[in-house]
Amino acid sequence: MAKNKILITGSNGFLGEEVANFFARDNIIIALDKDPSINFINEKNIIKYQADIRDYKTIDNIFKKEKVNIIIHCAAEILDEKNVNIIWDTNYQGTKNLLDLSEKYNVEKFIFTSTFSIFEKNYTSLIDEEEKPTAIVHYGKSKFAAENLILKHSYSGDIVIFRCPVIIGKKRLDKLALLFEMVRENIDIWLIGNGENKIHFIYSLDLINAINLSISLKGKHLFNIGSDHVNTISTIFQKLLDHSGSKRKIKKFPKNLGILILKILNILGLVSLGPYHQRMLVSNCVLKIDKIKEVLKWKPEYTNEEMLIECYDHYLSNLNNQKENTSSKKLPNLKAIKIIKLLSF
Repeated sequence: MAKNKILITGSNGFLGEEVANFFARDNIIIALDKDPSINFINEKNIIKYQADIRDYKTIDNIFKKEKVNIIIHCAAEILDEKNVNIIWDTNYQGTKNLLDLSEKYNVEKFIFTSTFSIFEKNYTSLIDEEEKPTAIVHYGKSKFAAENLILKHSYSGDIVIFRCPVIIGKKRLDKLALLFEMVRENIDIWLIGNGENKIHFIYSLDLINAINLSISLKGKHLFNIGSDHVNTISTIFQKLLDHSGSKRKIKKFPKNLGILILKILNILGLVSLGPYHQRMLVSNCVLKIDKIKEVLKWKPEYTNEEMLIECYDHYLSNLNNQKENTSSKKLPNLKAIKIIKLLSF
């Protein structure tokens, strides 16, 4: 059986790396990232390119040479990027470049990882695929625009869009490390508001399983994806504390005071939690995932609690080996931990 030749964009990111390692078992992978290449598990099946998806000519040459038949598009400028032009040039125009070239070179399938960051208000019910976007930040707006572009483009191959909540993975440290350090340092976990809000997560392994199932799916599809049985943030964090053996507690700032403190810490550069994250931390945002279960016959294996616990254990076992440089995988500024420690006594 002939191997698929799969182009994975954003292959240096924590998700792109995991996707590349998974599919390299039985396929030829074209690993594409704007930054210098990293080392993968199965190097013999991976061809690496350092190139930016905004650079049409360079990407065209790669398509022409490699003759890929599947694209898994994970590359994106993330929420922390301040330059609006870079966000749109990457998330929208970069996606258009890939679609145009997929049409030109008769690529069979285009898979896109989108985001629930297109929703930015407090939701009192589950969000289905037909819900109108409420994005405020340009990251969410550009990703929704990319979704529409993909679904309306003249490209005739099969399309699958996964609308992902917060993706959790063992190598994702940019925000998780703050939580994990609070637990590891045996200090109280401080929440903003009453902690009764629910935020949807998806474990990278569950997402990759869905991507794998979608390879043989025909037609154009947009799926919400996420974990099952979503508990409140307070409940999830308490289970992490219980797992760690910590006797510390979940403590809560009044909502308005907590957001004010976060704003000050963000301005001082002590945490990287901008306006979007400040809103998300006190809001409900859970996707309805009935459609993907029915069409793909997929179901998540990990709850929010289980994925956090598995990633926390991995974090502890790799404390002396945190040398990643990509934005999603590198350790954040942990100076805020010193301030939080003062509040725990």
